[in-house]
Amino acid sequence: MRQKGFTLIELMVTVMIIGILASVALPNYRTYIQRSEITEAMSIVSGIRDAVAAHYVDQLDFPANNALAGVPAPDKLIGNRVTGVTVADGAIHVTLGNKASKPLQGKVLSFRPAVVDGSPSSPIAWLCGYDGPVSGMSAVGDNRTDVPATLLPTNCRQR
Repeated sequence: MRQKGFTLIELMVTVMIIGILASVALPNYRTYIQRSEITEAMSIVSGIRDAVAAHYVDQLDFPANNALAGVPAPDKLIGNRVTGVTVADGAIHVTLGNKASKPLQGKVLSFRPAVVDGSPSSPIAWLCGYDGPVSGMSAVGDNRTDVPATLLPTNCRQR
Protein backbone atom coordinates (compact mmCIF):
# COMPACT_ATOMS: atom_id res chain seq x y z
CA MET A 1 0.00 0.00 0.00
CA ARG A 2 1.35 3.40 -1.01
CA GLN A 3 0.87 6.53 1.10
CA LYS A 4 -0.13 9.80 -0.43
CA GLY A 5 1.25 13.13 0.78
CA PHE A 6 4.49 15.04 1.15
CA THR A 7 7.65 13.82 2.74
CA LEU A 8 9.41 15.83 5.43
CA ILE A 9 12.20 16.76 2.99
CA GLU A 10 9.73 18.12 0.45
CA LEU A 11 8.05 20.27 3.12
CA MET A 12 11.41 21.56 4.37
CA VAL A 13 12.48 22.53 0.84
CA THR A 14 9.19 24.37 0.34
CA VAL A 15 9.59 26.28 3.62
CA MET A 16 13.19 27.14 2.68
CA ILE A 17 12.10 28.54 -0.71
CA ILE A 18 9.40 30.65 0.95
CA GLY A 19 11.99 31.95 3.44
CA ILE A 20 14.37 32.97 0.67
CA LEU A 21 11.61 34.77 -1.22
CA ALA A 22 10.54 36.60 1.94
CA SER A 23 14.11 37.70 2.72
CA VAL A 24 14.33 39.26 -0.74
CA ALA A 25 10.87 40.84 -0.65
CA LEU A 26 10.92 42.51 2.79
CA PRO A 27 13.65 45.14 2.12
CA ASN A 28 11.95 46.05 -1.17
CA TYR A 29 8.64 46.35 0.64
CA ARG A 30 10.12 48.77 3.20
CA THR A 31 11.43 50.96 0.38
CA TYR A 32 8.01 50.82 -1.29
CA ILE A 33 6.30 51.95 1.95
CA GLN A 34 8.75 54.85 2.40
CA ARG A 35 8.23 55.95 -1.19
CA SER A 36 4.48 55.94 -0.69
CA GLU A 37 4.88 58.17 2.38
CA ILE A 38 6.53 60.82 0.18
CA THR A 39 3.28 61.16 -1.78
CA GLU A 40 1.61 62.97 1.12
CA ALA A 41 4.34 65.61 0.99
CA MET A 42 3.69 66.02 -2.71
CA SER A 43 -0.08 66.30 -2.32
CA ILE A 44 0.00 68.78 0.58
CA VAL A 45 2.14 71.14 -1.52
CA SER A 46 -0.26 71.51 -4.46
CA GLY A 47 -2.38 74.27 -2.90
CA ILE A 48 0.67 76.06 -1.54
CA ARG A 49 2.29 76.06 -4.99
CA ASP A 50 -0.84 77.75 -6.34
CA ALA A 51 -0.59 80.45 -3.64
CA VAL A 52 3.10 81.06 -4.37
CA ALA A 53 2.41 81.22 -8.11
CA ALA A 54 -0.49 83.65 -7.58
CA HIS A 55 1.76 85.91 -5.49
CA TYR A 56 4.37 85.81 -8.26
CA VAL A 57 1.81 86.74 -10.93
CA ASP A 58 0.59 89.69 -8.84
CA GLN A 59 3.96 90.96 -7.57
CA LEU A 60 6.50 89.56 -10.09
CA ASP A 61 8.38 88.46 -6.98
CA PHE A 62 8.27 85.35 -4.85
CA PRO A 63 6.95 85.44 -1.28
CA ALA A 64 9.62 85.41 1.42
CA ASN A 65 7.52 83.45 3.94
CA ASN A 66 4.21 81.72 4.61
CA ALA A 67 2.40 84.91 5.60
CA LEU A 68 3.33 86.73 2.36
CA ALA A 69 2.27 83.65 0.38
CA GLY A 70 -1.11 83.81 2.08
CA VAL A 71 -0.86 80.34 3.64
CA PRO A 72 -1.01 79.25 7.29
CA ALA A 73 2.08 79.19 9.52
CA PRO A 74 4.43 76.20 9.05
CA ASP A 75 3.22 74.45 12.22
CA LYS A 76 -0.39 74.68 10.96
CA LEU A 77 0.37 72.92 7.66
CA ILE A 78 0.62 69.36 8.94
CA GLY A 79 -0.53 65.91 7.96
CA ASN A 80 -0.15 62.28 8.96
CA ARG A 81 3.42 62.22 7.65
CA VAL A 82 4.16 65.96 7.50
CA THR A 83 5.15 68.08 10.51
CA GLY A 84 5.29 71.43 8.72
CA VAL A 85 5.53 73.30 5.44
CA THR A 86 7.69 76.41 5.15
CA VAL A 87 7.74 78.94 2.31
CA ALA A 88 11.12 80.67 2.00
CA ASP A 89 11.85 83.00 -0.92
CA GLY A 90 9.41 81.14 -3.17
CA ALA A 91 10.68 77.67 -2.35
CA ILE A 92 8.45 75.31 -0.39
CA HIS A 93 10.08 73.01 2.17
CA VAL A 94 8.08 70.08 3.53
CA THR A 95 9.36 68.51 6.75
CA LEU A 96 8.42 64.87 7.15
CA GLY A 97 7.54 63.33 10.48
CA ASN A 98 4.54 62.35 12.63
CA LYS A 99 3.60 58.88 11.34
CA ALA A 100 6.38 58.73 8.73
CA SER A 101 8.88 55.87 8.88
CA LYS A 102 11.88 56.37 11.15
CA PRO A 103 14.33 56.96 8.24
CA LEU A 104 12.11 59.83 7.02
CA GLN A 105 11.62 61.56 10.39
CA GLY A 106 12.83 65.16 10.18
CA LYS A 107 13.81 64.89 6.50
CA VAL A 108 12.95 67.77 4.16
CA LEU A 109 11.66 67.70 0.59
CA SER A 110 11.90 71.02 -1.28
CA PHE A 111 9.85 72.30 -4.19
CA ARG A 112 11.39 75.26 -6.02
CA PRO A 113 9.88 77.45 -8.71
CA ALA A 114 11.82 77.76 -11.97
CA VAL A 115 11.43 80.89 -14.08
CA VAL A 116 12.33 81.59 -17.67
CA ASP A 117 15.47 83.74 -17.83
CA GLY A 118 14.66 87.29 -18.95
CA SER A 119 10.90 86.72 -19.16
CA PRO A 120 9.20 87.29 -15.80
CA SER A 121 5.72 87.03 -17.33
CA SER A 122 6.31 83.48 -18.60
CA PRO A 123 4.66 80.68 -16.62
CA ILE A 124 6.72 79.12 -13.85
CA ALA A 125 7.62 75.45 -13.56
CA TRP A 126 8.20 73.53 -10.34
CA LEU A 127 11.25 71.49 -9.43
CA CYS A 128 10.96 68.71 -6.88
CA GLY A 129 13.82 67.55 -4.69
CA TYR A 130 17.13 67.21 -6.50
CA ASP A 131 15.71 68.02 -9.95
CA GLY A 132 17.44 70.92 -11.72
CA PRO A 133 16.11 73.52 -14.14
CA VAL A 134 16.31 73.04 -17.89
CA SER A 135 18.42 75.27 -20.08
CA GLY A 136 16.99 78.79 -20.23
CA MET A 137 15.39 78.59 -16.78
CA SER A 138 16.65 79.39 -13.28
CA ALA A 139 15.56 77.86 -9.99
CA VAL A 140 14.44 80.21 -7.23
CA GLY A 141 15.13 79.57 -3.55
CA ASP A 142 17.30 77.06 -1.73
CA ASN A 143 17.06 73.33 -2.13
CA ARG A 144 16.99 71.86 1.39
CA THR A 145 16.10 68.34 0.27
CA ASP A 146 17.82 65.68 2.37
CA VAL A 147 15.54 62.72 1.60
CA PRO A 148 17.60 59.91 0.03
CA ALA A 149 17.20 60.11 -3.76
CA THR A 150 16.29 56.43 -3.95
CA LEU A 151 13.07 57.15 -2.05
CA LEU A 152 11.98 60.01 -4.31
CA PRO A 153 9.87 59.68 -7.45
CA THR A 154 11.84 59.77 -10.70
CA ASN A 155 10.89 63.40 -11.43
CA CYS A 156 12.45 64.48 -8.09
CA ARG A 157 15.85 62.94 -8.73
CA GLN A 158 18.72 64.83 -10.31
CA ARG A 159 18.81 64.70 -14.09
